[in-house]
This record gives sequence, C-alpha cells and structure tokens, in this order.
Amino acid sequence: MKCICFKLTGDYGHYRPYYTTSSPTTYSLMPPTSIYGLIGAMLGLSKDNNNYYKDLESANTRVGIGLITPVKKIAMSTNLINTKNNYWVPTNKNSSGPRTPTRFEYVVGQEYLVFITMSDEILLDELAKRLERHCFAYGISLGLSNLIADAQLICYDSMQKVNGNDYIEMDSAVPTDKIEKEKGIKVLPDIKYCKERYVRKFGENRIPLDYVDVLFSTNARKISVKCSEVYKLNNFYFSFLT
Repeated sequence: MKCICFKLTGDYGHYRPYYTTSSPTTYSLMPPTSIYGLIGAMLGLSKDNNNYYKDLESANTRVGIGLITPVKKIAMSTNLINTKNNYWVPTNKNSSGPRTPTRFEYVVGQEYLVFITMSDEILLDELAKRLERHCFAYGISLGLSNLIADAQLICYDSMQKVNGNDYIEMDSAVPTDKIEKEKGIKVLPDIKYCKERYVRKFGENRIPLDYVDVLFSTNARKISVKCSEVYKLNNFYFSFLT
C-alpha cells in the first residue's frame, strides 16, 4: 500500500482539546480529526454536514503525525467576534461589547511530519499531486482558520509493515495500546515524554465515538518502543493513530 509523507509548518497553531471550554489550551500535536479537516481542505472536499469526514472515512483513511521541532507554547489574548448567521454586527449587545477577549494557548513555529494512506488510491494520488504542485483547493491552517499553514511533500511511495520484537526509534507519535505492556518503552534521560488523548472518531453532530492515547517526545527526539504495528516508508518508521 502507498503512503504520503509531508512536512506541515506554520507560525502559530491551536488544537483545542475536546474537554476545554473557555480560555482554551492546545494539544501539542494536530489531532487525527484535525488532520482529516486538513486533507479535506487540500482536496476541496465539502464541509457541509461533515461530508469531507465521511468521504475520508469511506476511503479508509489512516493518519499519523510526528514532531520535527520541539514543542513551544505561548498564551495570548484573542478577540473573538460573533459571526453567527454569516455576518458581524459591531453593536454593544452585551457587557463585553462586540468582541470577547479570550486567552488562548498556541503552539509556536511548529513543524510536523504527517503520514497519510487510504484504500482509495485515486484520491491518494490526487492528494500527492496537490502536495507536489503546492496547489490546494482551499487554504490550509494549523487548527484555526486564521493560523495559516504550509505543506511540502517529502515522499510518496509504498510502505512496508515492520515485523520484529526489538525496540524501534519512531518518527511519529505511537498509540499506547500498540506498545508492549512489559518493558515496551526504552526510557532515556534526554527525552521528554508526553501522553495526550485525542478523539479518534466522531459521529453525528461531531459527538466523539472513540479515543486514542498517544505517546511522543515534546523535545522532538525519537522514542524507542516495542510496538505491535510499525510501518516503514523510505527511512521513516511510524504508526497510524487511526
């Protein structure tokens, strides 16, 4: 099966956790559902009724992600405006005025490795061509629409599943349920380990149906694990989160 690997970059990013309300924090990595939205924007899939997500689910899309640069985060106040009904009326309808200052957390100057595969090779070929030509149907972003991103194709080739029980240095985050329970992680002193929980799949009205816990290094070092599902693409070793 063929797989795409590309570099995703941006000045700022924000991936709001599913449990956050006001003053939102951010994930360190782009969650799987956000990557689906990124692919949908690149391909120009319809956002109405989450059709892009349904199309990618039908194509058996699988995604993986890893860090190229260490995680850096800052908190900044951001003015939110009410754009319901597709317009903005700058009137003082509430005590806070037409804008609502909200403190957001952002990742800064982040670079990611993203891995994509799907059973629909026509759609996968189209995605690879758009990445190669740097010609996306819609603008892409790191989470929020105003946080503009860029993407560069690294490779598009066949991937192989890796067999073996040895420790493997991973270029991506790894689902914890794929890591061997007994001595599955080689703990090293120069690696800052982090675990985050993402929504793996959602249903109608974007209600979460399934979650995935992932392990990675926030200082962009490769973690060594014994993993039951590892793939190799050129010189990259990775796992899928979906």
